[in-house]
Amino acid sequence: MLLRTRRNIGPAVSPAAGKLRLAMVEFSPEWEKTPENLSRLDAVAEGIFSGAIASPEGDGGFLPDILVLPECFSTGFTMNPHAAEIFDSSASLSWMLRTAGLYDCAVAASVPVWEPASARYNRFFFVTPDGVLATYDKRHLFFGGEEEAFTPGTSRAVFQYKGWRIMPGICFDLRFPVWSRNDMEDPYDLYINVANWPAARKKASETLAAARAIENVAYVAFCNRAGRDPLMDYAGGSAVFNHRGRERSFSSAVCGTGVVCAVLDMAEMLRYRASFPVLGKSDAYRLG
Repeated sequence: MLLRTRRNIGPAVSPAAGKLRLAMVEFSPEWEKTPENLSRLDAVAEGIFSGAIASPEGDGGFLPDILVLPECFSTGFTMNPHAAEIFDSSASLSWMLRTAGLYDCAVAASVPVWEPASARYNRFFFVTPDGVLATYDKRHLFFGGEEEAFTPGTSRAVFQYKGWRIMPGICFDLRFPVWSRNDMEDPYDLYINVANWPAARKKASETLAAARAIENVAYVAFCNRAGRDPLMDYAGGSAVFNHRGRERSFSSAVCGTGVVCAVLDMAEMLRYRASFPVLGKSDAYRLG
């Protein structure tokens, strides 16, 4: 069953945590050219971590705790089965791990992967200098090819990083509020959605991301690609919304690539949750 009765409903209270800094790269990958894309991203990452972006807090360069890249960041949103990387030898995942170690940060993105004994998945990876912290397989596959090319995920993921509880999502997942609902038995503070969201539906992404933040009393980070592929145009539109649905991000550019940054404040969010305990009024059902 998808829905079942919940018990032990209570407010989401996170462990003591401070601020979290995000940099979301609105990268425009070349179609199915993984080595070239990873090489270009090397330059972007080096620019970001060399202090090319001024910190809004006035303390020098902006150095993110998490570097976020779009859905299928190294290949483009291709349904070509040969573009999916074997999970155990993924060049894209290796790049994420190397980058995390080099800059002492976490890296989040989705990669099309193939598990020969299983199936192909559009998989979200969250990696740290210590290795892969969490994975999530895209639940809501887009019609028009993705449903045939990949296998849908069957479970959500909530994991902790620097005291923040984080839930990942991928593109089309943003449209489904029940799936991303802040479940008080397994709550989260930050929802990260990596996307290939077309320019023609840009208004929808802005509205949905803000709505997910408001209804879940959590930060929402939406990282979208820019440019174009053989099928569609993309207009970026990456943003971070706070627990009130207010945008809290600022834009910059590194090596000609848009980078959207934000500083997330746990204390501010917890004060709001305590003063307006709407999460405790949630209907008594949960995903299962």
